[in-house]
Amino acid sequence: MSRRQQWVYHIEPEEFPPDFPERLDAFRQAAGFSWRGLARRLKVSARLVFRWKAGAAPGSGHLVSLFTLASGLGLLHLLLPESGEPEDGGVSPG
Repeated sequence: MSRRQQWVYHIEPEEFPPDFPERLDAFRQAAGFSWRGLARRLKVSARLVFRWKAGAAPGSGHLVSLFTLASGLGLLHLLLPESGEPEDGGVSPG
């Protein structure tokens, strides 16, 4: 006989970066796409890309497609958040 589960764990998802629309726009401009051209290249509707532009978070599958495209163009750094390295370069003098 099995016991009933006593504990319920809730894992809060990490917050999506609030500056993603700016990153997306920087990527789009560097890649030379219009908003509709970006949608066409990702094989999604233009309406969906306009939602991302307005601040909606893309789903995980769309993020994979977007990151794959950016990586192929050598522009992935424009979409990813900062690396989180210390401002002094991480090396202490001495």
